[in-house]
Amino acid sequence: MPILTFDERALSASFGYVFRTRWLQPYESIVGMLWKFARMNRLPGHCVVMHLRSGELDPYAGIEPFEVDVPVVARMLGITHKRVREGIGNQHPHVCPFLRSCARCMSLGYHARVHQLLRYETCPIHGQPLQASCRHCHRPCAYRLNALLIDAPFRCAHCRAYRTHTGTAPTTWHASLPARDRTAITRAALGYPPATGSPVTNSLRRRHD
Repeated sequence: MPILTFDERALSASFGYVFRTRWLQPYESIVGMLWKFARMNRLPGHCVVMHLRSGELDPYAGIEPFEVDVPVVARMLGITHKRVREGIGNQHPHVCPFLRSCARCMSLGYHARVHQLLRYETCPIHGQPLQASCRHCHRPCAYRLNALLIDAPFRCAHCRAYRTHTGTAPTTWHASLPARDRTAITRAALGYPPATGSPVTNSLRRRHD
């Protein structure tokens, strides 16, 4: 893959592709999108954050996900406004203020917007508890789009340990989720209960047995 050169004001590629939309999974969070964009183009976090909306922006203080300029981000990533909005979600008190993740999803290079919803204690795909703090340093990372977070793809923003199941870099950044997993995360995003026989329902059954 070629190293891309950019117009610093617009982050538009001078040659090659800026982003591959096939890397995105259903309801991928805005954080997951930006992690992949930064890694693919070898961009530092502060450079990405500065282009999340028009006007002046302190990349180290950052902004809340719902404060991004949707058309600007859609143009930067080459995706639809709808995909950006799906990755942001709505502003409401039921969103965790700290990054929450499923270690198995992180191993696949995936972070879902659904993982931030407080009504879910486990991953809709794997049925594993969602972690809001690092297993190594035990510190939470604010779910805020700033240079610190974007510079640590799938890792703790403080100690830089990977938040994956294996504790190492994701095994892939672009493999598509199986159909069953895509259905599970879509049902969760739309507010439907998990399907019978899914890891989530099996986990709940074991708790009550």
